[in-house]
Amino acid sequence: MKKIKNHFQKYKDFLKPPKAGDIIKGEVIKKTAAGVFLSLENFKTGIIKRKDLSHDSENIPKIKIGEELMVKIADIENEEGFVGLSLKEASKDLAWRNFRELNEKKEEIPLKVAGANKGGLVFNLSGFQGFLPASQLSREHYPRIENPTPERIFEELKKLVGKEMKVIVIKVDPRNEKLILSER
Repeated sequence: MKKIKNHFQKYKDFLKPPKAGDIIKGEVIKKTAAGVFLSLENFKTGIIKRKDLSHDSENIPKIKIGEELMVKIADIENEEGFVGLSLKEASKDLAWRNFRELNEKKEEIPLKVAGANKGGLVFNLSGFQGFLPASQLSREHYPRIENPTPERIFEELKKLVGKEMKVIVIKVDPRNEKLILSER
């Protein structure tokens, strides 16, 4: 009986039309100067306009016909009758979803230190900046100096730039785009 219920639920989900804000999969069917057209599973044809491709709208040549993309529905039907899509917004939402999962699992991830400031270290994660406060450094990396000043601590932290560290995500705030990390 449970198998039948699961099958029925999958069928209902299959028939349910997507709505604005949903992230769905689409197959690239055409590329033009205006954007990229996608066939959306059992729905309609959608378009990702150049401005909604990514931060670098020069991505069109990299996208291949037949490629599957995860996109966010911006508009169920735009002025041309297509579903308005955003690859940029889908990528952003999926990245934050991944950060939340990493936070829940407390999974260690290896990352290279991208920069330092007087308060801690900066890392790049999927195009977003993560911050590791100095207080969250392990004993091995915490700057141990006599007569510490912010400037001297900063000089010690700069020595870690380029090194790989294993960190965990301890705070995720997509609204303010804040990602806090810890080495402990």
